[in-house]
Amino acid sequence: MVMNYPGYNNVNSRFQYPKLAISAAIAIATAGPRQGFAESKLVVANLAEALGQISLQTAEENERLNAEMANNYAIRAADAMLKLAESRNTAFDLSLAQGALVAATRARGMEIQIISSRILAYLASPEAQRAIAAMALDSANDLETRILAFESLAVSAKLNTNILPEAMIDAIYAIISSDQTERDLRLAASTAYGALNLPSRKVKDLILDQAKS
Repeated sequence: MVMNYPGYNNVNSRFQYPKLAISAAIAIATAGPRQGFAESKLVVANLAEALGQISLQTAEENERLNAEMANNYAIRAADAMLKLAESRNTAFDLSLAQGALVAATRARGMEIQIISSRILAYLASPEAQRAIAAMALDSANDLETRILAFESLAVSAKLNTNILPEAMIDAIYAIISSDQTERDLRLAASTAYGALNLPSRKVKDLILDQAKS
């Protein structure tokens, strides 16, 4: 049975009614319908649109929504998508929002970064997993953000196996093996590294290095 949301298309103009379209998308996603419906792609597109607002840095670039309102919509949209991802709701194809989610992991707003990384953990694509890893490896992010990103990477690895390039794996290993790495960051990185299910030689090296530290 295919559900229908009559009237949703009537507000689905991101140019004429951006706040209304985004608010409607958040409401529908939060309700979490599990049966397919014709407007599901439009819902995801508007959720992604809300995330996209936070990448606009100036009032001139973001005339439709001011910065505070944009952040509020972005957090609400991300929370709604996370709920869909964690409940494995197949009525919505969250991969359609992957580009906006990846961009949000690079935004300098800790909350939206973290939620986006948690959503990406449920997407089975190399780009999603690499975005999470990049966020965890980025020393410009604060310690808590990086630790939580490594936690998301561990979830991604458990759900989707290792789809990281060798260079990123080596960078994670470098964090683990460095004497300069903060203890909690090393622990989070080690957990993610273990979840990647790497060849036994790499895991053996990790165990030996940790035994020395």
